[in-house]
Amino acid sequence: MLQSTQLYSNAQIAAVLSGRDALTAMRAAHEAMHRGDAAVQPRSRIALTDAKFSTMSAMLATERVAAVKMYTTLDGQFRFYIALMSLDDGRMLALMEGDELTRFRTAATTVLAATHLARANSRRLGVAGCGVQARAHVDLFIETFQLEQVSVYAPDADEATAYAESLHERFGIHAHATSAEHAASADIVVLATRASTPVIHGVSLQPGAFVASIGATRPDQREMDDACIERATEVVADWTGQALAESGDFLLLDPAALAGKTVADLSGIVGSGRQRAPDCNGIVVYKAVGNALQDAAIAALAYARLSSA
Repeated sequence: MLQSTQLYSNAQIAAVLSGRDALTAMRAAHEAMHRGDAAVQPRSRIALTDAKFSTMSAMLATERVAAVKMYTTLDGQFRFYIALMSLDDGRMLALMEGDELTRFRTAATTVLAATHLARANSRRLGVAGCGVQARAHVDLFIETFQLEQVSVYAPDADEATAYAESLHERFGIHAHATSAEHAASADIVVLATRASTPVIHGVSLQPGAFVASIGATRPDQREMDDACIERATEVVADWTGQALAESGDFLLLDPAALAGKTVADLSGIVGSGRQRAPDCNGIVVYKAVGNALQDAAIAALAYARLSSA
């Protein structure tokens, strides 16, 4: 007889996770991927005239789980769920609302990339966007790096100002609203928008910068212009098996901008333990669209916490 599957809510999940927990889980998952202890299936999308439905899945041998992420897109809004199954006996372990899981895992994966690809002495963060992902990223970057300044850009200047003021109140850090060009001149630059045309331009990037683009995930979206890629000494994707085929940051790029460059997988960077030299003046671009390896890892962590409570 089938047993009823526990459904965990976003609120329950948020109560047992932290950004640092998620960062540890993302590191372990990418190390497992590098060793061959994980398998990932790319996103698949189907659509009607008024709705989209997407799925992607992964297996994580270290946690003995398989996960399927599924979500609808209705009027531009997402509704995420993750199903978690045992690789020991095939049982459905849990069904989880996925909004909080997605928030935690996306920011943690970006910060994981930065711990390897940004200079450890980075002190200035520039962020484009004030939404859920932008805020999650800024919080975890402040916790992880010894930042002194956060520059916030958003099309709505009042929203950017209010968000910057809230950062100063919460963390005591110098934060201010600014232009996209000024935000792009920081040591670490995070792009968390749904833009269809570039938000930043390569001319604004400073030597030694780490640029993370995580918002443009569809073929018709892009956050960086060609010059950002042209100036990059290294380009890294959260997973080349998906990112190269999904984001306009690659698909709308002049092929000449990538000439002579190889897009590396984050798992290879993490698995090799490589660290960025403090005096390195090259520009590193990290592009992420999200993948099910991240979902499997964060869902396994949340389930371990929730099922033992």
